[in-house]
Amino acid sequence: MRKLFLLLLLAPVFCSAQSVNELDIKNGFLQFHLGDSITAYKDYTLIPLKKHPDQNEVRPPTYKLHKHLDKLTLVNQHGIVTEIDLMVSAEPDMQFMDDLLYKAYGPGTEIHKEVRNDPGVYLTYTRWVGKRVTLLLIQTNINKVVNNVMTRGRYQSIVFLKNSDEKMDGILPDGFPL
Repeated sequence: MRKLFLLLLLAPVFCSAQSVNELDIKNGFLQFHLGDSITAYKDYTLIPLKKHPDQNEVRPPTYKLHKHLDKLTLVNQHGIVTEIDLMVSAEPDMQFMDDLLYKAYGPGTEIHKEVRNDPGVYLTYTRWVGKRVTLLLIQTNINKVVNNVMTRGRYQSIVFLKNSDEKMDGILPDGFPL
């Protein structure tokens, strides 16, 4: 009886989490989609990066959520968008994006490195792998000694990578956050 009660109590938690199926159906971030021609976004302010002409920074406020992101970059190969990169550095915005990704795609697979107090740079990441899209949430933790005091900081990179051109059937749920 206790097991049944516990199962019924936890059912809403498991049922509310989305699957990577939504990641494959969405196939990108907001209005930007993997596999589209970069020219499809000519109405946005695209700034080609000098050292990487195949990467175009999208200037805010041309996209929703720009207040939570430091940078949004579209990477293309031969004019086709193959990667969408997001940078987040403010702590409240990192928490906002963590919650948004969890709400949209569920918990993902977390890979945590040992938490260290030594000076240095340490990476941890969460990944969602679909048939068409892989999503990586990469957190860079930085420990640095300043005036004999250990200081800590972090920033996040969120990367959508194109896996394949496979077509996916389905409709995103009402109120899908991304």
